[in-house]
Amino acid sequence: MNIRLLISIVAVFFIVSCGTLTQTTTYDYNNMSISNVSDSITDERFEDILAPYKSEIDKKMSEVIAYSQNGMATYRPESPLSNFLSDMILENARDYCVENNLSFIPQIALYNHGGIRASVPKGEISVRNAYEIMPFENELVMVQLTGEQVVSLADYISIRKGEGVAGITFGMMPDKAIDIKVGGMKVDENKNYWLVTNDYIANGGDGMKVLTWASERIDTGIKIRTIIIESLKKMKENGETADAETDGRIYNVE
Repeated sequence: MNIRLLISIVAVFFIVSCGTLTQTTTYDYNNMSISNVSDSITDERFEDILAPYKSEIDKKMSEVIAYSQNGMATYRPESPLSNFLSDMILENARDYCVENNLSFIPQIALYNHGGIRASVPKGEISVRNAYEIMPFENELVMVQLTGEQVVSLADYISIRKGEGVAGITFGMMPDKAIDIKVGGMKVDENKNYWLVTNDYIANGGDGMKVLTWASERIDTGIKIRTIIIESLKKMKENGETADAETDGRIYNVE
C-alpha cells in the first residue's frame, strides 16, 4: 500500500462525513512498502499530512446543533428516542411529498431499534452525537402497503417486542398485534397505506420481509443521518429542545 492511497482514503472520508468540501488537493509521494513491523511504527510525516484534516474534522464533528433537557435513550417496546426519530422521519417524508408534488402523504413510520446505536445526551448535542446515533449510510424510503400487510407488520413487530413507530398504535401480545389503528382509525385491510422507513428495513432487513411485498416504492436518496442533523439544527434555530416521551403508541398486553 502507498501513502498516497491512504491520504486519498482520509480525504474521501472527510468529504463524505462533512459534505462541505468544494476543492480537493492531490499530494504526490513515493511508494512505501508497509510491513507488520513498519505499520506499527508512528510515521511523523504521515501524521503531519493528516493533522490539518483531523483538525477540520474534529471542528465540524464538535459543532453543537441542538440541546436536550433530559436526554433520550432507546429501549423496547417504545422509548423516547425511538419515538423521536420515528416522528422525525415521518414529518420529513411528508414534507418531501409536498415539496415534490406527490399524490400521497405517508401515514406510518418505522424506525428499527437496531438502527439506533447511541443515546442522545442531556445538554449539548453535537454532529458527532448524530453520527454515533446513526453511523450507517441508510436512506429514506417510502413503500405502499395494503392494510393486510400493515397488520402483518404489526404482528411481526409484536414478535420482536417493539420497534420505533409513528402514525400507528397497537397492543402487543406474544405472537400478534391487537387494536391496530392508523391515524387513530382502525386499520382497513382493504385500504392502501404509505409507510416511511430506511432502505435497510425496506429491503427486508431485520426480517421485515413484509416490506419487500410493497406494491410501490420510492427511494428519496436522502440520508437518514442528514435528516437527523438538519432537523436538530432547525429545532435549535426555533428555540426548541430535542426531547420526547413515551406515549403508549405501542404497548404490551398482559
